[in-house]
Amino acid sequence: MIENISRRGFVKAAGTVGAAAMLAACGGKSDNAGSGDAASTEETAAKKVLYFGQNNPKEGLDMQKSTNSGESAIADSVVESPLRWTEDNVLVTTFLSEIPTFEADGLTLPCEIKEGVMFHDGTPLTSADVKYSFERMFTPATAAKSTYMYDVLAGAAEMLAGEKDNLDDGITIEDDRHFTFHLATPMVTFVNNLGISYAHIFPKDACEKAGDQWGLGANFIGTGKYKIQSNDDTTEVVMVKNADYYDGEPALDELHYVFYDDPSTKMNAFIAGEIDWCDLDASLLEEYSNNPDTADKVVLYDTLGVMFIALNNASENLKDAKVRQALSMAIDRESILTNIMGGAGKVASGWLCPMTPGWDESAPDLPYDVAGAKKLLEEAGVTNLSLKCETRSSGSYVDIMTAVQGMWKEIGVTLDVQGVDAGIWSEDRTAGNIEVDCLGWFPLYADADNHMYTYFANTSSDTKSVFYHNDEANELLNSARAELDAAKRADLYKQADDIIIRRDMACIPLYWPKRSFVAQPYVVNAKCGNLIYHMIDVDVDPTHPDYPTDR
Repeated sequence: MIENISRRGFVKAAGTVGAAAMLAACGGKSDNAGSGDAASTEETAAKKVLYFGQNNPKEGLDMQKSTNSGESAIADSVVESPLRWTEDNVLVTTFLSEIPTFEADGLTLPCEIKEGVMFHDGTPLTSADVKYSFERMFTPATAAKSTYMYDVLAGAAEMLAGEKDNLDDGITIEDDRHFTFHLATPMVTFVNNLGISYAHIFPKDACEKAGDQWGLGANFIGTGKYKIQSNDDTTEVVMVKNADYYDGEPALDELHYVFYDDPSTKMNAFIAGEIDWCDLDASLLEEYSNNPDTADKVVLYDTLGVMFIALNNASENLKDAKVRQALSMAIDRESILTNIMGGAGKVASGWLCPMTPGWDESAPDLPYDVAGAKKLLEEAGVTNLSLKCETRSSGSYVDIMTAVQGMWKEIGVTLDVQGVDAGIWSEDRTAGNIEVDCLGWFPLYADADNHMYTYFANTSSDTKSVFYHNDEANELLNSARAELDAAKRADLYKQADDIIIRRDMACIPLYWPKRSFVAQPYVVNAKCGNLIYHMIDVDVDPTHPDYPTDR
């Protein structure tokens, strides 16, 4: 759901608009109508250029080695996965002829590449490039970060362990346009995972030639709608249209990703007309929703994620579920959402959000009951509980945990909140040293496997520093992975959510967040499906009176 913010001030729950009417002043694609004959109109037609502002994680564009959503947005304009998720969270094809389906064994997945798909250097995309890209992913030297989403491929585990150097069992090639994935164990959502950045397909020759420089500078080509013209890896990436794109000529002539380290500096650039579209940091939402220069350009959108308090279930202080439940009951979620986040979200009733199959619409919001929390601590025999929170010192994390600090004090729990550098935080979290923290967990598409299995399954929770192990919940998550019936899968996840959150409180969900962006009225199809700002379907209207005339 998408919401526009009224010029009359910040509205916590603004009226909704349809996706096609998200920016009412946008209009459709320009037909370059104007005075003069058709030839002169074509000669004087304004160039279609879009400037998008974002931060620079400085991780490069190789999404086998990065998980950053900003890098992903840029990389997805250049390189394609076999499928893609639209900004409306719909899975569609890219270079595959159709969305593949498993054979009856649930393990065999035949695929066909469309005719005439070419990389930016003019070489054809073939089945061999697909196999090469996945083998590169599982080669230990690559140090790929998201292998867990694809390691059900036959032979992948052996490659990661250094026991094999190929995926001959996991991907078979019939010819240049036909290949087949073979899974070692069933995983229905493997198809979904083919639609995200981590499944990017690279041209073997160009990728190997670039070596460690792949994804840096202009050393990055694919089959995508846009190709890199220049990239200094520091201030800006400039792209031009891939006029030979197999699925029709792209809308934009040029696409600029401009980097800003500070959210306020980025917003000043937007107001000054230096960029056309950018994310609006949550800490600035209220300010710019009341700013006359931006109020009618702010758009709120629902996400698939959840903001929560992460708990180390292996901690001696937190191993009792009654203690975890008491900590949850002592939190006034509505106060946090209203006073810190400006109302940009909805109080959570569980882990899965309303847009994810498996969400239990009958479940009430998680309760706020100080007296009940005290009683649970008494039943657990806990008094004078002291906890340590280590969180990132930027953004709203410290503000949220400082508010929780005061709430837990009311039930006799002392919370030491320490804001630390993001690098230190990441190291400590990876090492499992953080007892309490504030986090957001955002799946890449609306499916509970991507949202729940990767955080709470017995084989996953330790790597996320949750240290939660429940065989009953784990069996539900594993069964859902193999269940082909969508309704049955959703019910399995609903049961798992009830156990993990409402019974065990393995972590403490706070709210399902909304995010926001600002876009000029001449930007057409400005949307964000889930934190990643894609330009695949974006256009600009150069006939709009606000469109800059100097492009």
